[in-house]
This record gives sequence, C-alpha cells and structure tokens, in this order.
Amino acid sequence: MRRTLLALPLLLLTAICPPAPVLATAMAAEPAPLELRMAVNSLPASLGNPFRGNGRPGSQVWAAIFDALTELDEQGRLQPALATAWEPVGPTVWRFYLRGDVRFGNGRVFDGDAVTAVMEWLMSPEGRRSVIGNELRGVKAVRTIDPLVVEMETAEPDPILPKRMAAVMMVEPDLWRQLGPDGFAQQPVGTGSFLLKGWDQRRRQAQAVANPYRWRPSAVTGLTFMELPNAAVRAQALLSGDVDIAGVEIDELERLKRNRFPVVITPSMQVMSIAFRVEGTAPDAPMRDVRVRQALNYAIDKQALADILLEGHASPAGQPAPAITFGYDPDLEPYPYNPVKARDLLRQAGFADGFVIAAEVVIDSLPADTLIYQAVAQYWRNVGVEMTLQIVTFPQYLKKFLTNSWTADAFGASWNSSPYNDALRPMEVFSCRRPKPFFCDPALADRLGQVAQIMDDGERLSGMRALARDYQQAAPAAFLVDQIDLFSHSPRLANITIRNRVPDYRSIVRAGGANQPTE
Repeated sequence: MRRTLLALPLLLLTAICPPAPVLATAMAAEPAPLELRMAVNSLPASLGNPFRGNGRPGSQVWAAIFDALTELDEQGRLQPALATAWEPVGPTVWRFYLRGDVRFGNGRVFDGDAVTAVMEWLMSPEGRRSVIGNELRGVKAVRTIDPLVVEMETAEPDPILPKRMAAVMMVEPDLWRQLGPDGFAQQPVGTGSFLLKGWDQRRRQAQAVANPYRWRPSAVTGLTFMELPNAAVRAQALLSGDVDIAGVEIDELERLKRNRFPVVITPSMQVMSIAFRVEGTAPDAPMRDVRVRQALNYAIDKQALADILLEGHASPAGQPAPAITFGYDPDLEPYPYNPVKARDLLRQAGFADGFVIAAEVVIDSLPADTLIYQAVAQYWRNVGVEMTLQIVTFPQYLKKFLTNSWTADAFGASWNSSPYNDALRPMEVFSCRRPKPFFCDPALADRLGQVAQIMDDGERLSGMRALARDYQQAAPAAFLVDQIDLFSHSPRLANITIRNRVPDYRSIVRAGGANQPTE
C-alpha cells in the first residue's frame, strides 16, 4: 500500500532504533574518524523541520541530514541527487527517475511512495503554509508510477520544477506522519550522509554522526554545529582551534590569512537590496511613486560599497539576478551614482524637502551587511531622506516576510536565487504572484507569468532579460551589490567546496590526503 503523510492512523509510538546496518563491512573499512566542528551564526529556528525555511541558516544543518531529488554543484549547475534523471512528459508533467538502493537513516527504503508522501503533505493545507509548500504552490498532483519513477503535475507549465526540487528535502515519511512536524524536528531522519544525534539547546549545539546507510562516500564521521552569532567570535574560535570551519566576515580576512587559515570566497546567488513596502501603505506614501524608488537607487554609490566595504570581492548590482544566475543580463548596467538626479526626481515627486522612513533589517547575515546598511542611510541622508534602521532577529524577519506584516517603510531583502540559481524565484517574490505581496505591478506580473511558462531555455532567457530591464525601471528595491559568501577553515583540512551556500561536508578530507572519502 502506498504510504502517505496525509493519513492519520492510530499508532503506538515506538523507540526509533535503526536495524543493523547493511553496510557494516564497508563501514569497518573506513579510516580513522574525522570529526568536524562547524560554527554557524544560528541553528535553525525550526530545528530539523526543513520545510519552514529555505536557505541559511537552516540549510547549514539540513544539508548534512537530508537529500533532495536534485542539487546544485559548486558552479551552481543543476545535478542529480536522489533523482538520477528527469524529463517533461507533457506541457504540465515532469517525470523523475529515482536512485535505487537508497535508505533513510533508520533503514527504511527510499522510493517513489516516499517522494509522493512528502509532496502530498506539502500540498496539504498545513503544508502549503510552510515556506517550501508555498514555493511549490504550482504543483497540483503527484503520482508514483513505479517504485523508482514519480510524476509531478503542475497547474501551469513550469520549466524550473527540477530546480525547485533542490529545495525539497526528503524527510522519512512514516516518521514524519507518526511524530508530526514538531516531533520530527526534534529527531529528524533523512537520506543524507549524517544522522542527527541530538540538539543541545543549553549549549546551542547539534551533533550528527555518520548515517550507517549513507549512499555517498565521505571521510567525515561526525559533525558538531556550534551556534556563534558574532562573526568576530567565530573567527577567534577558528584561530584558537575550537572549531574547524566557519562563515566569517570581511574584516576578519586579513587576520585569518596572516595566520595561514585558508579563506573560500564564492558568489552567494543573491543581490543584496533594500526592498520598498508598497502594498498596504497609504495612497500618498513616498514608496508608491516610482520616481522616489528610482531616486533612492540613483542616490547610492554601489561601486563604492563593492570596492570599499566588500574589498573588491563583489560587484555593484542593478537587476534581479547576480552574474552567476540564469536570467542575468550582462548588458544591463546598474543605476549610476547620481545624487543630483536623485534630488531632481524627489522634487518631481513632491518630496523636495525629503522625508523620513524606517527599514527593518537582519544583521550579521551577509558580509559587511551592517556597514552597507549604514552607508546607504548616509547616501540617502545626503539627498534629504532620513532612514532609521530597526534591527530584527531572523525568526521575526521570516514571519514578517511571509505575511507582509512589516511596520516599516522598507526592509532588507535579497533577490535570492538560491537554492535554484534561477532568477525566476526572486522575480516571483517581488511580484503580485506572491500570496501576500509587498510589491505588485499587475502588468509586470502578467509578463512574468508568461515568461515563467516558456519551456525552451533560450527563449526563456531572452524573456527574463527583458523582464530584468522592466524590474530595474519599476525599482521595487534599492539594488546594492551581488553578495558573496565567506568561509574559512583549519589548515588541517582540505577539499573545502561550497554547494548552494553551504560547505559540502562530504568532500572534506584531512590535508595531505591522510583521510579520503570511502564507501
């Protein structure tokens, strides 16, 4: 009988004890243990529930425990994961071919019924209210064709559904059904290379051990995630040997390099911006006038933000997609720094004397973000617009973002192409197509809806580049910089690669080749 997360049988909960690993012989051949300590700015607020968030900080932990059907490689290209291949079999149907001989961390078989059960929960009313369920709102049916083949049907043609699936972590469906989302979050089980051992809320740590059924080679036998919110503290923990790898800040790079700690700098698939709250504001609110929004873009010296505050590691931004992302238009230049034009546009809009606004932001989330927000405030002050920064926590931010319950006039927001690396995702976020939009241009949304259904990549790329120009003119946000991710690690480690903004824990080995990945 096909399993489903929507069924609610009366089951007696039993202790979760995985049967004897079938890979015992292979595990015995592994080299000496390699235990890693990863410093993160925050443990996921939803713990082991991967559907209540999308991206960091949660993905730093979830990437160790779970797999998705697809994934991105180090260059941001879509690759097989739990699905080995996929193809469209009709205008609105995608077929996914699954990997065989995969088990969850408790020994249960991963198959088409497991995928269908996960997707059906995400399609349920409760699932639709989750972050991931909302992102998959176009999926209307899922069918198990045979144990290793699944079909997904969408309401409209969706050329990027295989990319969307990179965000859908495959939870163990029977356990999810038995425990419910909150119970599962405490003791999550996936097909990932690691199995969560427990959450230490007092010490703000999470420990994971090697999944005895992991289907991918890895030299790493254990992971400890340590919550260290302050970037300077994370860097010091690296230098003192208390952690092995950490996300670091731009102002720590010189000290780390001086002490011979390798630094990894990668594009983050994000355009950092300050979004303008348009919907739900008074008819005479400044942000409702496109001239005001354009003026605030002209008022910022984005090249200085990139060259000085990000030390030349980033580029000024002026469109929905960063350079690494599908949909980026290399011929579309950012708004030039022109404070004279900014003041003239403000005058035309009836705000010659400026105005006062507030912006809600999360800090220590992106490199130099605090300094960038402060610099923007100064640039806007120079043209008569006074901005007050209101610091919020990430859980507070996420709630406001999902419900458009902002109390300020603007908020920090990335045009975030991760985890798809496709500009269609941030374009949808900044549009009427979002359930509770903060910016809504009906004509722009209609064009976006048309482009979103183009199955041919070449045609879709042309359409998205035209949309990028429309978005730039509509100015729903002040585009700032193409952001970066910064990691540093112990010199005792090697082969550190970044996939989808998270270190690939599976690829890490001891420097010198003493510990290589094994089956």
